Amino acid sequence: MTETKIRGSETDSPFRPRHSLIGRLSRQAFPMSKSSRSVVSIDVEPAQGEQADAKTNSRMPFAFISFIAVVILPVVASIFYFAFVASDQYIAEARFAVRSLAEDRNKDSLDSGVLSMNAMPQDGFIVTSFIQSSEILERLEKKIDYRQMFTRSDADILSRFNEVESKERFLKYWANQVLTYVDGPSGIITLKTRTFSPEDSKALASAIIEESETLINELSARAQHDMIARFEAELQRTAENYRSALEAMKAFQNESGLLTPEARATEAGTLLSALLAQKLELETRLFVLRESKVESSPVRQQLLLASQSISEQIDKLRRELAGDSGSAASVASVIQSFSRIETDRRVAESLYEAARKNLEEAQAEAMRKSLYLVVFVPPTVPEESLYPHRVSTPLLILLALTVLWSTGALLWASIEDHKL
Repeated sequence: MTETKIRGSETDSPFRPRHSLIGRLSRQAFPMSKSSRSVVSIDVEPAQGEQADAKTNSRMPFAFISFIAVVILPVVASIFYFAFVASDQYIAEARFAVRSLAEDRNKDSLDSGVLSMNAMPQDGFIVTSFIQSSEILERLEKKIDYRQMFTRSDADILSRFNEVESKERFLKYWANQVLTYVDGPSGIITLKTRTFSPEDSKALASAIIEESETLINELSARAQHDMIARFEAELQRTAENYRSALEAMKAFQNESGLLTPEARATEAGTLLSALLAQKLELETRLFVLRESKVESSPVRQQLLLASQSISEQIDKLRRELAGDSGSAASVASVIQSFSRIETDRRVAESLYEAARKNLEEAQAEAMRKSLYLVVFVPPTVPEESLYPHRVSTPLLILLALTVLWSTGALLWASIEDHKL
């Protein structure tokens, strides 16, 4: 009677007890015995409880099966692969940097003016991008058979590259086998090549460094050419102008018959001054004769003729020096033309000297900014295989798969718990 009331009170209750998440996972992994279940499930008929327990004991828990499938089997497979199948891979390492031969311009330094090697970090990133590009593959193809290094028949099938794959696929594979790193402050480039042979790793690293050096030399030569070409063109233009000015000066001198019009003007001015002095002397003598009342004397007639002749010479010299505005034979016109030609010559000469100086400075600057690839840790033949990591890699796989399975199991149990 009492047991019946208890069942009735539990059945009529509006609240139904919900099983906890941890309890449900524990019951799935470790089923309870008949005796313990009969104590908890007091409201189940004995016959039905025995059938449910037998069904649960005959079926393996889903959580245990999923753990084996998701975690145990992949980890065992990875252990077998890394222990017996994975091929040894050898890493050759080299370190180099891109430097510029620049002049130290710090005036406060005791070594001011001494050439030193300065780091060029931005060019280091150019080199690393070049190493990871298809351009270096095309260049290396002319020197070494790099594909054969990664398609060796003695390498395991999961590590080696399929030789029938495309160049784009190989470029992705190349990024995993050839690693580069640039240290920002110092600009040091670290290169690591990984192949299935120690000799191949060293040969590949050496070939990559050689092509990188060729690239740096090409960039340096191109920068120098671009910098100097403009100044060379300017120098050639000013030289042509200066040559034309000299030819114009020579033609003017041959045409005028004067080396310098200033000398002719000076000579004419000196002669004009002498004539004016003679005329003044004659006029003085004529004045004396006129005051002496001897106008009819032969001396006075000679003095008049001499004065007239000197006056004509003075007029001629004045016309030669000054001349009319439209006269081209006057000394003034010759001096004006000569001055124009001389000014053009001097301007052309100044521009030519400035262009030549600029070219010399540009050449010196280009030399200071020349790029060099300096290898201070050359690649060597590795003696020991450092890859693959046969112990740490399976452990990491185990950890990752365990976390993945635990997350999935918790999500599944949470969904099942909300269905109740």
